Amino acid sequence: MKSLEQLNTERSQHQAALHELEQQITQWEVHLEDPDFAESPNGQSLKIPLQEARSKVDNVEYKISVIDQEIAWFDRKANSSALMADYKETMSNWATDKADLEGKRRVLNTRLAETKSQSEKLIADARQAEEEAARAYAQAVAWSDDEGEKKAADDAQKAAKALSSAMEHQRRQGLLITAMEQEIETIDAHIKEAADEVLKAERSAVVIALERLEEQWDASVKKLLDLGAKLYAAKRYMGREQMAFHRFYVGSQLESFKSWEESDLAGMSYRYSPAEIIDINIPSLDPLVESF
Repeated sequence: MKSLEQLNTERSQHQAALHELEQQITQWEVHLEDPDFAESPNGQSLKIPLQEARSKVDNVEYKISVIDQEIAWFDRKANSSALMADYKETMSNWATDKADLEGKRRVLNTRLAETKSQSEKLIADARQAEEEAARAYAQAVAWSDDEGEKKAADDAQKAAKALSSAMEHQRRQGLLITAMEQEIETIDAHIKEAADEVLKAERSAVVIALERLEEQWDASVKKLLDLGAKLYAAKRYMGREQMAFHRFYVGSQLESFKSWEESDLAGMSYRYSPAEIIDINIPSLDPLVESF
């Protein structure tokens, strides 16, 4: 993996090359703006290096973008602790907002359901009262009950007024219901926004963790390789190296095409002499003895 200094140097070189190419392209394009020159043999031949230069510009810009990504890796590494703290705080804040919004939505949804139910019940009761008054009136007429007829007529008139009032109340309630439904839609949009922001911060935090874990992996692999090389040296000393690390393979997480196999361990093992093999920290067995 290249150092930050190497990346900055390469970026400066590419930037200088890009500037030079762009200047050359501008000069050629000025010449080609002349229709007579553009159609001349010299103009036609100039179009070939112009196209090549434009292709080189695309290539250099791509290289710069790749370098910028690698430089950003170093920036994130240098600020990992602060970035991780910011992302965690962002996640916590948005999660709190989301929970608060969900609470408001539950309250509003409950009130909406109650309002719809009450409005429907009020209309149903008023219609039932009107129907009952009409039946009572019909029965009174049928039985020539003048007093009952008069009472039923009054009841029917009251029921009609109650139904009219209920319908007006339903109209007003309909406005409230529509407003509450619209507010729920607005809250749902804010809940989605909060969930998206939590996910966005979480993903950014995972990127930081992933990059640091990749570093830790490679550091651990290097320690393992050192241990494996010493073990290989010991096996070779005893004449047991032929199948010592059969099918051994481990890859780097920082360098895409970097990996180590048995042959690498074999080569590294020659660093260790018998004296260095013997110089090993052997853990005390006393705690194990005491446990028995």
